[in-house]
Amino acid sequence: MSAVEKIKLAAADLSPDEQYELFRWWTESGGFRQRQLAALQREIAAGIDDLDNGRFATYAESNVMQFAEEIGRSGRKRLKKSGA
Repeated sequence: MSAVEKIKLAAADLSPDEQYELFRWWTESGGFRQRQLAALQREIAAGIDDLDNGRFATYAESNVMQFAEEIGRSGRKRLKKSGA
């Protein structure tokens, strides 16, 4: 059993308040923040690479709302499909 599985199993026996405290402690820990920062830096680097290589689309002010509505529709469709 992995360490993560052991932690999940132990956390299941905690009260909701204790689970909240454990989650808060974990998210405030330095290791968690470092992993989050590293992930953010990778995403930013990927975005810059996309821009540098012409992988982007431009939108006029007149069609931004239409674009946002399309994103919402596709998100709802994906949620419905996944059963969430």
